[in-house]
Amino acid sequence: MISAFSVKTIQRWLRWLLSGGLLLLLLYTIDAHAAVAILRRSQPIYLLLAFVVALTDRVLMAYKWTLLLRAKGMKLPLMDSVGVYWVSTFLGLFLPATVGGDALRTYAVAKRGYRTADVISSILIERALGFIALFSFALAGIIANLSVFGEGFIGSRRLFWLFVILLIVSTGAVVLSLNTGLLRRLNTTMAHRQRHAQLRKIVGKLRELHESYVAYQRHRLTLMIFLGLSLVENLLPLIWTYLLALAFQLQVPSLYFFILVPIVLVLVRLPISLDGFGLQEGAFIYFLGLIGVARSEAFLLGIASHILALCSLLPGGLLYALGGLGTQSKPGKETAIGRRFLAGLAADVFLGTSVVSSSLMV
Repeated sequence: MISAFSVKTIQRWLRWLLSGGLLLLLLYTIDAHAAVAILRRSQPIYLLLAFVVALTDRVLMAYKWTLLLRAKGMKLPLMDSVGVYWVSTFLGLFLPATVGGDALRTYAVAKRGYRTADVISSILIERALGFIALFSFALAGIIANLSVFGEGFIGSRRLFWLFVILLIVSTGAVVLSLNTGLLRRLNTTMAHRQRHAQLRKIVGKLRELHESYVAYQRHRLTLMIFLGLSLVENLLPLIWTYLLALAFQLQVPSLYFFILVPIVLVLVRLPISLDGFGLQEGAFIYFLGLIGVARSEAFLLGIASHILALCSLLPGGLLYALGGLGTQSKPGKETAIGRRFLAGLAADVFLGTSVVSSSLMV
C-alpha cells in the first residue's frame, strides 16, 4: 500500500521530470547563439522597469490580501502583512506543494492570536476571486483582439468560448459557496452524522471554517474592491512581459500579450509541473510562433518573464533572513519583519539593478 508521503514524493518527482524534460527539449530546438546575441543587445532600462513592475505586483497581491484580513477584524499593519505574504511566498518555493506558502501565511497570522479559520477563509476567497479576475481579464483581452484582428490570432473565437465557460463556472461556484442557505443545509446534514468524537471534532472545524468563509458575503464592497484590484494586478505581468520584449527589441504588438499572458498564467497554476517551467516557455514559443516570432526570441522572452517573476520573490528571502516569518508580535503591534520591509525591498532593487547591469556588460 502506497503511503500519502510516497504519493506526494512521486508527484514532486513527476513535476521535476516534466519541467526538466520540457526545458531540455525546448533548449535543443532553439538557436543558442541567436539568444545570446539578443541578450547582448538588451536595453537595461526596460529590464529594470520590468523588475520594478514585478515587485509592484507582489506588493499589490499582499495589499489585496490585507483587505480581506481587515474585513475579518485582523488589524495587521500593512507592512507586516506585506512582509508575511512575501516571506511565505518565497519559502513556498522550497516546499513540496504550492499550498505550502498558504500554510505558512496561515501559521504566521494565527500565531498573532487570530482565529485560524478566519485566516484560511481569507486565503480561500482570495484564490476564488483571483480565478474570476483572471478569466475576466483573459476574456476582455480576447474580445479586444477579436475586434482588432478578427480570427487571425490563435483561434480567438475558440478561446473566447473556453474562457466564457471558465468564467461562468468559477463565478457560479463562488456564488454558491457563499450561499447561507447551503450552509444551513450542510450543518443540518452534518449534525446527524457525527457519531464519533474524532469525526465531531473534524466536522466542527470544517463548520467553523465554512461559517467564516460565508461571512464574507457581508463584506461585498471589500470583495468588489478586491476583484477590481485583481484585474489591475493581472495587468502587471502583461506590462513586465511587454517591457522585456522592448528590452530584447522584439517586434511583438502589445495587444497580443492580452491573450498570451492570461493563458500562461492559467498554465502556471496547473499542478503538473515545477512552477510552470517548461509549460510557460513552450506556450511562448507556440503562440508567438503563430505570428512569426522566432523560437529563440520567444523562448528567451518566456524564460526571462519566468525568472523575473521568481526574482520578485527575493525580498521575501531577505526579510526572512532579517526577521524570520514575523510571528512574535501580538495583534496590532509592528514586528521586525514589518519595520525591515522597506530596507529589504531597497536592497533587492539594488541587487536586481546590479545583476542586470553586470550581466549586460559581459
